[in-house]
Amino acid sequence: MLRITESSENGTVRLRLDGTLTAASCSELETACSRHQADNVTMILLDMTGIVFMNDETARRLANLRSERLRIINCSPFIETLLETVEK
Repeated sequence: MLRITESSENGTVRLRLDGTLTAASCSELETACSRHQADNVTMILLDMTGIVFMNDETARRLANLRSERLRIINCSPFIETLLETVEK
């Protein structure tokens, strides 16, 4: 189960993620990101502080979301290593 908490300040949207990131919840996250990208916000921050698990497939999808306007922050060492592995 994934909980997404949205907050915004000065043109930056922070999506704090808590729980487990699965294929189904990743679709929900992609929808939220697309909605904010369409609103032309300056920056989207995916705050991964509360993510406890995700698999390789989900990590690939998440890594593909990264862009100049979308950053992934506050990953655990496990999640950061997984993201780096799937980006190679």
